[in-house]
Amino acid sequence: KVVLSVFASPYALNSFLFVNNFNAVLISYQNSEISQEMTSQAIFGGFGIKGKLPVSTKHYPLNYGIETNKIRLEYSIPEEFGVNESDLYKIDSLANNAISEESTPGCQILIAKESKIIFNKSYGYHTYSKKKKVDNSDIYDLASITKISATIPLLMKMVDDGKLNIDNTLGMYLDLDTSNKSELVIRDILAHQAKLKSWISFYNSTLDNDTINGVKILRDTLYSSTESPIYPYKVADDIYLHFSYPDSILKTIKYSELRENEGYKYSDLGYYFFKEIIEKNYNNELNKLTENYFYNKLGMENLGYLPLDRIEKTRITPTEQDYLYRSQLIKGYVHDQGAAMLGGVGGHAGVFSNANDLAKIMQMYLNYGEYGGEKYISQETVKEFTKCQFCNNDNRRGAGFDKPADEGGPTCNSVSHTSFGHTGFTGTIAWADPETELIYIFLSNRIHPDANNWKLLEMDVRTNIMQEIYNHFEN
Repeated sequence: KVVLSVFASPYALNSFLFVNNFNAVLISYQNSEISQEMTSQAIFGGFGIKGKLPVSTKHYPLNYGIETNKIRLEYSIPEEFGVNESDLYKIDSLANNAISEESTPGCQILIAKESKIIFNKSYGYHTYSKKKKVDNSDIYDLASITKISATIPLLMKMVDDGKLNIDNTLGMYLDLDTSNKSELVIRDILAHQAKLKSWISFYNSTLDNDTINGVKILRDTLYSSTESPIYPYKVADDIYLHFSYPDSILKTIKYSELRENEGYKYSDLGYYFFKEIIEKNYNNELNKLTENYFYNKLGMENLGYLPLDRIEKTRITPTEQDYLYRSQLIKGYVHDQGAAMLGGVGGHAGVFSNANDLAKIMQMYLNYGEYGGEKYISQETVKEFTKCQFCNNDNRRGAGFDKPADEGGPTCNSVSHTSFGHTGFTGTIAWADPETELIYIFLSNRIHPDANNWKLLEMDVRTNIMQEIYNHFEN
């Protein structure tokens, strides 16, 4: 579609012989920077248009005009909500202090209120060498936020499409008859109370006992330095895994022991099965399904799997200097070893993004499955997945989503119990609160260069920033 934007008075239209070859005409009056910015937001639905022509022109009569509705995130300023920019300087201080204390080399922070982005800043650098400043367009490894930005929306779509009932067992969707996983209920897996082990170190079984400088080397029957049909899964630079190994991972999970104790225990393992269920039902790869059904339509240029296929490497923040497995600095490849062994596309990890794109999918959830004038997920399904599933079981979790805890947990104490989101091992959090209509995004690479750097958590950086946001925008 073609929209004519006129950065002048309505009388400028009189110089046009025809206007009916345009899908729409927008009168913006002034050719200023703010006028250009607001015009672009209006065209894409950042806010609704209600204005009428104050005069008649050759093509349109007096008081003519069409009305549009707000359908996307708008870019605004804190002052719209009665908060001065200077009131938010403490957020700057908390972020800069976290960097000076080397809890992370840099970060991005975004705040959206009532579907308006009012704070979107980057701090610090990609690395402690301070060669590349973090920009708002740079992307981070989201780690487990992948769950709610890739796997969970597709599972919700499956529910809406009649392809999935989360109260059914895994065995109804996968061939697990000889496994103790067959009778696991999907809702229990989503809420992390299905007795699955928290984690399995799959990569360890692919290493030789031989070492170089004390580090085990990759088994040459399983890895190659060049890509081929036999070694198709790219784990990192010059490391390709044997085609059969993802099946070996699934088999390992399939026959792994269940925990003896019931109750809540966070686990990634169920998401390996979810990936299989999704790909089997839609007959496509997980990364392509997320792009086709969500990311492309949501206007996400930065969020997605396999960033090196889409984005300049200079815009990707690095994670760990991996000495135990890949023997290189991990940049542009997923940090999680299990997801890396799936070629970078895991149900539990693998998605990269900047704060701005991630806010779009969180806003879609706040809109109960709608964004940009399109319905992605039904309201009923969003509500079902984002509610606490087993609160009476001392389990705060939703179906795939994390929820606030009465004490501790991933959030500050001011969030509502209807709020939801997720954190990531790399130092990330995405959180949405329906009651205050707030979205909070914090992205960092706290695990650079060492994943054993826990300062970000010990200093409560993400939580303290969230509390500062609520101090100003709670009402």
